Amino acid sequence: MYKFERAIVRTPADSFAEGITPGLYGKADPELAKVQHNKYIQALRQCGLEVIVLEPDNEFPDSCFVEDPVIVTDRVAILTNFHAPTRKGEVDRILLTIENIYGSHIERIEGPGTVEGGDICQVENHFFIGLSQRTNEEGACQLGAILKKYGFTSSIISIRALPEILHLKTCMSYIGENTFILQKAILKESELAPFNKIVVPDNEGYASNCIRVNDTVILPEGFDETIKQTRAAGFNVLETPMSEFMKQDGGLSCLSLRIPKLNL
Repeated sequence: MYKFERAIVRTPADSFAEGITPGLYGKADPELAKVQHNKYIQALRQCGLEVIVLEPDNEFPDSCFVEDPVIVTDRVAILTNFHAPTRKGEVDRILLTIENIYGSHIERIEGPGTVEGGDICQVENHFFIGLSQRTNEEGACQLGAILKKYGFTSSIISIRALPEILHLKTCMSYIGENTFILQKAILKESELAPFNKIVVPDNEGYASNCIRVNDTVILPEGFDETIKQTRAAGFNVLETPMSEFMKQDGGLSCLSLRIPKLNL
């Protein structure tokens, strides 16, 4: 699995609670979100990352979810194209930061294609592209062609039959060692047949979105059975509070762009 060197995050905006959300877990508290975001940054640093912290952007309530506007690899950064009109400006707001790191090694998804980073799951040099309400066939086709240009492979997993799942990585996360943490809803997906699987309990579905950062799996605090299973499988685990981001339908992977050593 790639070793990460740095991460990009953006502080939650004062308008954070006004973002796109089904509102299943109550209204988010922007101030508590900022406290939890600082703990998230501390967790990334504890895993050895240099963290680039961008200023909050009140014009875009969901802008702390920096994974969605950009897909980062060791060879290229790919700017996405949002399905949601209220988020389209986020790509331009993060572009300068991406240019400072990747220079001219940047590609872009063009309309009518739509792609959001939460639908893209990297497993070594292969990418699973999720078809969802946010990522369409045209966007997936464009992304697959770009990835192939840079020596990556890709395949598609549709989650459109699972309306309760926002993004592909809402229900599955690759944590290295040929292992996924995932929900039962995606368990029988044929693309995942070769992998080991840690299946989260029905009441801990949120924990299926997690991140492997170097030698550590970061999991949301309070999902005890998933944490227990992950440790039993031999992984180092670090917990961090995520209640306010859960209210906004965002998970651990959404909050950062984790960048490995570049090979441009």
